[in-house]
Amino acid sequence: MKKLIFCFILWLHAAAAFSQNSSIYEQLVYREKQEEILSYLADDMTKGRASGTDGKLYAEQFIVERFKQYGLKPYNWSYTQSFQYSDSIVLRNVVGLIPSANNSDEYIIISAHYDHIGEINGRIYNGADDNASGVTALLNIAEMFSTMKSAGKGPRKNLIFVAFDGKELSMSGSGYFVRHLSIPHKNIVCDINIDMLGTDLVPVGSNKEYLIVLGEERLNPKYQGMLLSLCHKPQYKLDLDLTFYGSRDFTKMFYTMGDQYSFAKSGIPAVLFTSAFHQHTYKPTDDVSIINFPLLRKRTLIIFNFINFICRN
Repeated sequence: MKKLIFCFILWLHAAAAFSQNSSIYEQLVYREKQEEILSYLADDMTKGRASGTDGKLYAEQFIVERFKQYGLKPYNWSYTQSFQYSDSIVLRNVVGLIPSANNSDEYIIISAHYDHIGEINGRIYNGADDNASGVTALLNIAEMFSTMKSAGKGPRKNLIFVAFDGKELSMSGSGYFVRHLSIPHKNIVCDINIDMLGTDLVPVGSNKEYLIVLGEERLNPKYQGMLLSLCHKPQYKLDLDLTFYGSRDFTKMFYTMGDQYSFAKSGIPAVLFTSAFHQHTYKPTDDVSIINFPLLRKRTLIIFNFINFICRN
């Protein structure tokens, strides 16, 4: 009985947060905007965004300019966090901050890697889903919260947005970021990591509209259960899988393969949002044509509302 009451209270909180924000901020996210961002990042011009290449640099500067446009503040006085990976490769994370509206000492980190594997044997691996889709969602969410901040409506926790370099180099970008955090780990509520969010190719059930979230059990219990409530909203109606297709072993393995694991290893709760790998992953066919933009929008809005719920509780 107590569990039912707790779930009902969570549902009421989610409904209140959603109704307060959807009409104001969700209109900022629409197909043309998402397609513009994703298509730039996954264009042949960026040549697959391999770390250390000019193409990756174009993507980096694009993200920096969006952070500036949306009004995010530099993190530790700079939008880029650079470090030497090898003699020939310098990695650069792109980081922006939206301070809380109420001088909170708590932080939420929203992350997505923007590098990919580049050009191999003359063929460009554009990585539209992996992970231009995740960066698109990251930028959309940054704009929504920045608009909220400008309106004086929040957020109630500090938000750090970070686009990681070097995910394809043993998650070096996220590892460096976590090791050099300038805020106490105890003040970080969680990391929300977004990696491959744009396809409907491997449904978790009969519904082609779905979302996979790994690591929810690592969160404070008061945040658990909210994703299910959001996915059941009439305007979303997504199947939610909190495992990797029901396999305990594959759930554990897949969780350790993404940038969220750099946080988890350091004791910071971290959650992965994904639509999973598929037949185009790490292939030249991972192009804009495989992206389901209406579904990408739904998933982006669910993540936004989930983060806002955490901010308010």
